[in-house]
Amino acid sequence: MTRLNKTELFSHLGIGLPKTSRNDDLNAFGGRTLPLKWHLVLLVTGVLLPIVLFAVAVVHRLSLKERAASEHRLILAARNLTEDVEREVSSTTRTLQALAASDRLDESELKNFYNEAQRTVQTQPTWLCAILLMPDGQQVANTSVPFGISLPLANELKSLRRVVETRQPTVGSLAFGNRGRKWAFPIRVPVIRSGKLRYVLTAVITPKALASVVKTQTPIDGEWTRTVIDDRGIVVARTRNPERFVGQRGTPSFLKRIASATEGVYRETTLEGAPVYVGFRRANFSHWTTAVVVPIEVIESPARRAMWLVVGSGLALLVVSGVGALVLSRWISQGIASAACAAEALAKGEYPRISPSPIKEIVLLGQALEFSADLLQERERERDEHLKQSEAARAEAEAASRLKDEFLITVSHELRTPLNAIFGWAQLLRAGKLDREKTQRAIDTIERNAKAQAQLVNDLLDTSRIIIGKLRLEPQPLNLAIVIVNALDSVRHAAEVKGIDLQLQLTNVELVLGDQNRLQQVLWNLLSNAVKFTPQGGRVEVKLQMANSLVEVIVRDTGVGIKAEFLPHAFERFRQADGSTTRKFGGLGLGLAIARHLVELHGGTVHADSDGEGKGATFTVKLPVIARRESISVPPMTSADDMFSPYKSLHGLQDVRVLVVDDEPEARYLVSTVLMQHGAEVRACACAAEALKEVLAWKPTVILCDIGMPEEDGYDFIRKVREWEMKVGGQIPAVAVTAFGGEEDRLKAISSGYQTHFPKPIEATQLAALVASLVEKTKG
Repeated sequence: MTRLNKTELFSHLGIGLPKTSRNDDLNAFGGRTLPLKWHLVLLVTGVLLPIVLFAVAVVHRLSLKERAASEHRLILAARNLTEDVEREVSSTTRTLQALAASDRLDESELKNFYNEAQRTVQTQPTWLCAILLMPDGQQVANTSVPFGISLPLANELKSLRRVVETRQPTVGSLAFGNRGRKWAFPIRVPVIRSGKLRYVLTAVITPKALASVVKTQTPIDGEWTRTVIDDRGIVVARTRNPERFVGQRGTPSFLKRIASATEGVYRETTLEGAPVYVGFRRANFSHWTTAVVVPIEVIESPARRAMWLVVGSGLALLVVSGVGALVLSRWISQGIASAACAAEALAKGEYPRISPSPIKEIVLLGQALEFSADLLQERERERDEHLKQSEAARAEAEAASRLKDEFLITVSHELRTPLNAIFGWAQLLRAGKLDREKTQRAIDTIERNAKAQAQLVNDLLDTSRIIIGKLRLEPQPLNLAIVIVNALDSVRHAAEVKGIDLQLQLTNVELVLGDQNRLQQVLWNLLSNAVKFTPQGGRVEVKLQMANSLVEVIVRDTGVGIKAEFLPHAFERFRQADGSTTRKFGGLGLGLAIARHLVELHGGTVHADSDGEGKGATFTVKLPVIARRESISVPPMTSADDMFSPYKSLHGLQDVRVLVVDDEPEARYLVSTVLMQHGAEVRACACAAEALKEVLAWKPTVILCDIGMPEEDGYDFIRKVREWEMKVGGQIPAVAVTAFGGEEDRLKAISSGYQTHFPKPIEATQLAALVASLVEKTKG
């Protein structure tokens, strides 16, 4: 750092050295420093300059708006001028059309028509003459010369050809007449008799006709001139210097503009060399154009004056403010010097004496040491707080790691427990020493534990899909009463074993849009938890009702309840109220987390309430209704099995040929045995190549195929079967029987050519019913 002695410091501040100062040097901030007065000047400039620039921007924007408004007025003036010119031309056209309708032309009395035309010309002061032409341009009669004199071809044949082609009135270009030696332009109308063009009647008009129209227009503010231009870009009429510019072509840039647009406004230099804004509009006849010209100064000078006024005022304000800043800096510098001496005295252990100052900031500077001490204490407290936060974060991470470890231990326990029963009873069955009753018990135990293990696997898979966001729904309008009855039936046996009273209250509610299987899974989780945690002889209530615009399902039990400290974590993954090895109730702690996610996917909510341990728990699910209302018929509880069991009646499979394809021998044997018990004729293959040969030779009625097989999987196999069927005709129903049970796996199997997807583990009754349904569809 640059070190300045006290003499340099106070000289830099622009004041004398205080007598109370004793130190030989003071520290300056930075390698290069500026006096305080210049800092104040920069501060004032930094504050005022943005304001001035903002004012300049506002004025500029307003000037742009004013310019746009002026250009719009210019366009309106050009349109009005065009309308007046069109009215003048239309008036002349109507007069000519009236003359063209004369009976003299029907009777070929050209002399009489000549006289009639002369009388008409005399009533039109802007007409030089009227000419009757043949379609080829030969003059028949001309009111400017005696009748009967030999006449030449018509001048300006372009407009004549346009009349002959279109048979519509037209206006020709401005030309210098040979006889009258005047500028004039023709207006021509066709003379049609019996559907044929016999003549073209022309009125030769002096530009004064349009000059009077131009002059009678009400001028806009600052207007310089108005101009009418013909289709060749020749000036026909002009309010300024018409004698000089009538008959001349417009500027090249003007002619280019009017050729590319029907109207517009742009900057231009006039024929006199003056910079102007030009507003132009093309007329509806013969590509003539009118223009209104306003000098640039008229439009831009007000904005320029306003801009200079703002800039000048801003500069003056900056100068005045700078001078004021210099004066103020003198006062502030004296106060700072006094505070510096006080700090020096405090460093020496002396009592600091600060000269009185009217500036609040100088007073605050005198309290700097006290503030520094407070700041050090504050930083000490912040450090302690950060340390506590770090320790809390570490504890939270350790808790999360511990939860995962406990979860893995729980998974291991919950998977091994049913395996123990399955393995033990399987060994007893193999020994063959069980009587009929114990054999049935062994089979029931193995089946029950296999289902429990399958449920654990499904919960783990659902949790994985939830975490990676691949859990999908198949929504449809649902009657929640039916879903509740199905879920209640699935836990009824467990409740009866424990002597638990199941109570159901259903009211008519509106339909919801949801996935029936997933909502039934939610209710099964809640009901199975209620039965599991309710002691012998307890009660579980299920209630369905409307709550405002929501359908509400309430599951209430008289079980062990939920601790108040655990209640906020009831729906978290891997959390259990009792995760110890001495816990009374099993499970992975995933059911409620899955239920919450499924309900939220349906746009609903689920929450838990409990008054404490031993006082039961209440779970409430709320789902939005769909717009359409339906009356809901609630099925009686006593006949639920008849209404909702899809496998009540199975068809026999006699004379049905089923091809089973699976690389696992046990799986092939199991499926074959199930189907043969129902009368089916079964052939089993261990690979896709062998199965394809059986399809070609045996032609099975139904195919059951695994997906994951070595060398060639089930997708490739079914594609080859479908390709063969396209050649020979027909289609064999096929089912993908696989352990890949995800929604994406189901969709892939169907898109590959399978009729349906049947996930493992296999339910024998369901599999037989599925094969029977496919056979029925084939017969139908």
